[in-house]
Amino acid sequence: MPSLKYDVTVSRDEDAWRVEIAPIGGTATARWLGEADDVARAFIADFEDVEPDTIELDIVVEYPGDVEAQLDRAAQLRTASDEALDAEWNALGRAADQLDAAGVTKRDIGDILGLAVPRVRRILRGGARENTSRLDAQ
Repeated sequence: MPSLKYDVTVSRDEDAWRVEIAPIGGTATARWLGEADDVARAFIADFEDVEPDTIELDIVVEYPGDVEAQLDRAAQLRTASDEALDAEWNALGRAADQLDAAGVTKRDIGDILGLAVPRVRRILRGGARENTSRLDAQ
């Protein structure tokens, strides 16, 4: 059976999330944003008398205020931060390589670079920087 496709718009409505389903013009309420998908599927499945897994949703969330702009700005800053952290890691790697070639111990390299010895070993092996973005830690 081919899937049914619906556009769903989710927006904040006082204490809940308003789930608007086009083209059937249906409206439902979700208590939290993560519930909107299930709420829309259940509404459509009941309305169309189909199984929820045959429904394809295109969900657009409309945030209050300038939240969308702030999220876009945060994404830009995260990209810039990742680029800066990569450049820092590469510079530390070049410094570590030179110190290692000069016979400096890994402990001293760590002290000079401000890194723990295991990270010195990692950087000398050419290992990638650990991803330290706040969002990636979640």
